Amino acid sequence: MKARYIISAAGLSLLLTACSEESETVEDPTPEETSDQSEEQPDTDQGAGPDDTGIPFLSFEMDAEYEGNDNDFEISYDSENSEVEAVYENERDMMTMSGDDAYQEIQPVLSEFDFTIDTSDDEVIDSVIEGFEVEEEFQSIEIEIKYSDGTEKEYKRGE
Repeated sequence: MKARYIISAAGLSLLLTACSEESETVEDPTPEETSDQSEEQPDTDQGAGPDDTGIPFLSFEMDAEYEGNDNDFEISYDSENSEVEAVYENERDMMTMSGDDAYQEIQPVLSEFDFTIDTSDDEVIDSVIEGFEVEEEFQSIEIEIKYSDGTEKEYKRGE
C-alpha cells in the first residue's frame, strides 16, 4: 500500500514538473530601476537595443563547456523579434531559468558591457567571463553577438 502512494506521488510530481515548463519570452523587458538609480543617472541612450533594455545587442549567446556531462553554462538573449527571449542555464550550480527570471539575472550584466564590433576578441571574452563570473576551468567558451547595427560576430577560446 505504501509503495502505491510513493509511486503515485512520484508520478504526480513528474506530471506537475512537465506541465510547469517556463516560456523563454520576457513579459516586461524594461530594466527594474531603483529610486537611487533614477536620481543619480541622467536619462541618456547609449546605443541601447530597440527594446529599451539598456542592452546594446540584438542577441547574445554564451556557452561555456566544462569537462564531464551536465556541466555547461549557457546564456541566451534575443530581442530581434517583437518579443524578448532570455535563458540562463548554469548546470554546474543547478540553476535553470527562462523568461522573466532569466532576464532579471542577465540584463544587469549585459547592459554593463560596452565593447563593440571593433573590440579585440580577447577583451570581449575576458569581459564576458568576468561579467558572468564564468569559472576559469572551462574547456571552451563560445560567444555569439548580434550588435545593434545587425553585424554578427563569434568569439571562441579553448578547444
